[in-house]
Amino acid sequence: MSEQRFPFIHRRRVRWGESDPARIAYTARFLDFCMDAIEAFYQDRLGVGFYELNVDHGIGTPFVHVALDFRSPLTPRDMLAVEVRLARLGASSLTFEVAGRVAERLAFSGKLVSAWVDGRGDTMRPIRVPDEFRAKLEADAEFAAGG
Repeated sequence: MSEQRFPFIHRRRVRWGESDPARIAYTARFLDFCMDAIEAFYQDRLGVGFYELNVDHGIGTPFVHVALDFRSPLTPRDMLAVEVRLARLGASSLTFEVAGRVAERLAFSGKLVSAWVDGRGDTMRPIRVPDEFRAKLEADAEFAAGG
């Protein structure tokens, strides 16, 4: 894990294979951009990605709500910076606010909610965010709350 910086920003280039016949990023890829940035946030803040949470800890974090607003197109010329803020640290869920920018131009913004569940069974029953991870997320939740 690295020294925490607020807000968390994940940078990546938009790739050719992510564009459509209109020569802009395919609409469905915007959710991938968000998920990639949130997984990078997990890696940075928690020291684990989605795979490690599932395999090593038996924890799933499925997304139960997604809302995205599209502001401007993205092309393979763009270096995308996705800002991830932990807007709410709930008992068994995390609410993220994201904003994708190319330099100062806002390309998209959104809100995503993930639930923490027991990933070992078939029922995916909700669990509390484990204390070891909750402690690592509190500074981000405080930052988002203006603290």
